[in-house]
Amino acid sequence: MPYADSPTIILGADGFLGRNLVDRWQAEGWPCHPVGRAAGDFTDPAVVDRVFREAPKAGRIFHVITKQRTGNIQWGIQGELLRDNASIHLNILEAWRHHQPQAKLVSLGSSCTYAEASHPTPEEEFGIGRPHRSVQGYALAKQLLATGCETYGKQYGLHWLHCVLATVYGPHAHTEDTRAHFMAAMIDRAARTKATGAMEFEVWGNPHTVRDLLHAHDQIDAVLLADRHFDDRIINVTPNAPVEVGDCATAILRALRWDARIISPPGSFQGAGYKSLDSSRFLAATGWKPRLSVEAGVAQVLAADYGEAIAP
Repeated sequence: MPYADSPTIILGADGFLGRNLVDRWQAEGWPCHPVGRAAGDFTDPAVVDRVFREAPKAGRIFHVITKQRTGNIQWGIQGELLRDNASIHLNILEAWRHHQPQAKLVSLGSSCTYAEASHPTPEEEFGIGRPHRSVQGYALAKQLLATGCETYGKQYGLHWLHCVLATVYGPHAHTEDTRAHFMAAMIDRAARTKATGAMEFEVWGNPHTVRDLLHAHDQIDAVLLADRHFDDRIINVTPNAPVEVGDCATAILRALRWDARIISPPGSFQGAGYKSLDSSRFLAATGWKPRLSVEAGVAQVLAADYGEAIAP
């Protein structure tokens, strides 16, 4: 594995995906240089320049820093999300070319960068159309990151990969209402609601909303395989197995052994009705399949974080 040969810099090492990446590197015994919030504010170019200058010469840089919010709050801070994330991404690109040009920059993207569509979206549709209005500022900054990787790579002879991910849940996931993605939020809400003795489970929005979904460990496996097979491109990294939010809610109830009635409160937050990626290029090159079904992944989270009994 290339990660054993030289240190990997992990930016955002104390965030959700960053912590899971660091856990993986430590479990494998690969050399790792984690960079978390204690390093300073990455919207400040001087901070980022210092971090890259002082870091060991790396073979890879995993960029997973992002300022992200979910639900209704993101409608009101689109400019802030665009400003802060664009600053972070541009600062990282500049520091990369100046201080770590030998390293391949692997950045993690979001499906929200693609326009709303009624079909699985291939990489060829990147940058075509407008993202859903609820994520417009955040998505534009992610588009800037992907385009920045490509343009910096071409001008300065750098190598990169921008992986567009599924919705991810698992260890270290955010569960706050303003930061949690749908699956982590539902698992947390279900576990807490069941503990009260209630027999109704609220599922926000439309239960027929479609998303891609992966446990964090499966998503990291997929990203590492993509890194081995692809260079200098945007690549969708999902299992081509979209799920409905209502089916995910049912899987959570089964894992909890909770015979609750699912209700959908009127007026609750609803993002894009259909959001799924076409990852045929990645799957054809790697033959990858996730190890965990939705129900098995939920059961793992419940056992680790909530101490709940798991259905056999």
